[in-house]
Formats: sequence, structure tokens, C-alpha cells
Amino acid sequence: MVGSGEYTTGFVGGGASDSDKGAGVVALTMFDLRAKGLVGRVAMAGVNGGKFPGIRKHMARMIGEPYGLDVACETFPADGTVDPEAYKAAADTFSRGDVAIVFTPDDTHHAIASYCVARGMHVLVTKPVVKTLGEHQALAAAATEQQVLVGVEVHKRLDPFYSDARDRAQALGGLNYMAAYMSQPKHQLETFKAWAGKSSDIS
Repeated sequence: MVGSGEYTTGFVGGGASDSDKGAGVVALTMFDLRAKGLVGRVAMAGVNGGKFPGIRKHMARMIGEPYGLDVACETFPADGTVDPEAYKAAADTFSRGDVAIVFTPDDTHHAIASYCVARGMHVLVTKPVVKTLGEHQALAAAATEQQVLVGVEVHKRLDPFYSDARDRAQALGGLNYMAAYMSQPKHQLETFKAWAGKSSDIS
């Protein structure tokens, strides 16, 4: 797992996210798959190793205790150190055919995915997979050369709640009016605003 923030662990800043991802998504899934014998070794790479003690406590409280899952995983960089390229050290300990899951700021996707692909790893990247057509073409060519898969994760696409809503909407007929409600905390809009035009294309 590359990225140690809200989507991976549910840990934001100094504590739990107050969104619908308090337990995270990626780590929870990996620990569950490991418990089912479908995933072997699990590791997490971030930038700031100083966050890992807090992340471990958070995962134990939010994932380990309620779900009875083993939340142990190797972490990169070492506790108390900062390394924006810790994903390289992590990837170097894995083998061809292993999988990297990337949940990091948009502008880091290409470098991380490319490094992992060059090591013969399959890669799943959160949307957008990269930011430019040139990066997309280069990553696709590298994946073909290494004979590995690179996929993009699209939030909520396979969520049963959304599938159910889509199926129910089919029987409603033509729509003249629709109202929607965003349930995420409003302060997240400030987070997205800070990314806009910089590490993300969110506007």
C-alpha cells in the first residue's frame, strides 16, 4: 500500500477522519483479504514515518478490535523519519508479480506507478491514474513491456449502495427534478480547494 492517509487507514492529521472513512478503505480490505488467505505479506509506504505510531494505534482501535483482524504490517520509512521516496524502498522488498495499491496525491501517481511497474509489480492506482496523456501512454507502454496489469480504482463504482440506487432509478421513468445531498464533512471541501490546480485537477 502506497499512501497512509484517509483512504488507506482512516487516519488524518493527528487522529481519525470524521468522514465515512474513519476506518479507511485500503488497509481494512488488505487485512480482511489476508485473514481469508488471499493476500500474503502486507506493507505500507508513506512519507512521514512519524505518523506510523499513531496510525498503528488507530488501526488497532478502528479495524483490529471491531473486526478481529490482524493489523500488523511493515511500514516505510522508519518511524520518526521523513522520506518522500519511501515507496521505492518498500517496492524493492517485493517480488515480480506482487501488487502495489497507490492512494497518494494525483501528481505522484505516475512516478510511483512507473517505479513499481519497472519492478514487475501489478499496480492499482486511485483515480486519476495519471495527470497527462503523455504519462498515460508511457505507463501503458511500460506495463506492456513488463507484462503487468495497471488498473484505475474508481470510488464507489462497485459500491452496492450506488448499484441499488441505479437499479431503482431505472424504474422511475423520466425525471424532471432531482435533489442530492453530500454527506462528507464540509471541511473536506477546503482540503479539495487546497489541491485544486496543484497536486490535483479538482476544481
